[in-house]
Amino acid sequence: MNHLFHPVLMTALLAMMVVGCAEGKPAPPATEMVNITTGLTFQFGMGRDGCNVPSDEQCSKNPNQSYNLGYPSLQVTVAAFAFDIHEVTIEQYRYCVEMEVCSEPAGDNTSGIPNYWAKLAAGGGTVPNEAFSAHPVVQVSWLQAQEYCAFVNKRLPTEQEWERVAGGAATNSATKRVYPFGAPGPQPHPGKCADKNVNLYGCTLLDRPKAVMTSLGDVVNEGGAKVYDLFGNAYEWTASDGLDEVTCDAKQPYDCQECVACLNTGKTRQGCKPQCKSCACGDGDTESKPNCYLPCESPICAVYKAGDLPVSVPQPANYETAQRVIRGGSFFQNSGLKATAPCEGRSDERGFTWRATDPHEGIGFRCAKSL
Repeated sequence: MNHLFHPVLMTALLAMMVVGCAEGKPAPPATEMVNITTGLTFQFGMGRDGCNVPSDEQCSKNPNQSYNLGYPSLQVTVAAFAFDIHEVTIEQYRYCVEMEVCSEPAGDNTSGIPNYWAKLAAGGGTVPNEAFSAHPVVQVSWLQAQEYCAFVNKRLPTEQEWERVAGGAATNSATKRVYPFGAPGPQPHPGKCADKNVNLYGCTLLDRPKAVMTSLGDVVNEGGAKVYDLFGNAYEWTASDGLDEVTCDAKQPYDCQECVACLNTGKTRQGCKPQCKSCACGDGDTESKPNCYLPCESPICAVYKAGDLPVSVPQPANYETAQRVIRGGSFFQNSGLKATAPCEGRSDERGFTWRATDPHEGIGFRCAKSL
């Protein structure tokens, strides 16, 4: 037997290699974490009060409008977890690269900053651009974000964990935190936020990320600590799959697709009765009245019944190319204060997904840990 390949010896050799690489390169300070140990059963999403779901007045104008399947709300339960108080910075991520664990970001620039990761050196080549060390790292894929979190003995948060911190422990829409400023409960859009110091383009007209923990209007208090930049600065990767059915009960045995397709042609409910006869919403027998989501009288999907709540949060599938849910707002958003942008920066927005292998100049991340 060749003892060089003994598992214990191999582990020791790898440890020596890491120590050798790390010599002379002190690690940057670890990100402080907040422990979320209470309010672990909460309302996920806002239902009819949520992003992209029109009011009754809008329904009367366009009763056959179609909707994203992900917006019915439900009660979920998550296990206790810890959550980074700010996004991973360039300095922190660069250390992982220097330790030869992480790979460099796909691009050296982000919107508004051409030399975000590195700059030209006087004698040629490039050197780290220290001016942005405290800014969130972007241009990293979900896979790279996952590698970094593992490097610091953490993981990416699920979108349910992310929303628990951003939206609070609310058990109904009326008390849910939609934005870090203003009253809780349903909000049509960000409103007048120019003086709120939240790094959404529509609030600041700043087309670039800021240093973490400097957007002082973008702070929520959870678990006795302040958590920064959940509603702006950089979009954030989560561990969760980008599936529309997350808030829908896929076990209910019916399909509304024919009904929805008919309604989307412009026909009335009566005109689509043959296609919709088995898709009437209600709380009765599941065969005659499936428990579906009914904005503007257009049945969308089966939602969980009250007796089934709260539901356990599903574990993300372990496949690399899946669409992953992006959470939070970003400097990259430019829809501003318009009433037609009801999703911007919301704690309940889950309509944005991105391929796990693809970086983006507006997407960063933070890490979490199970307790």
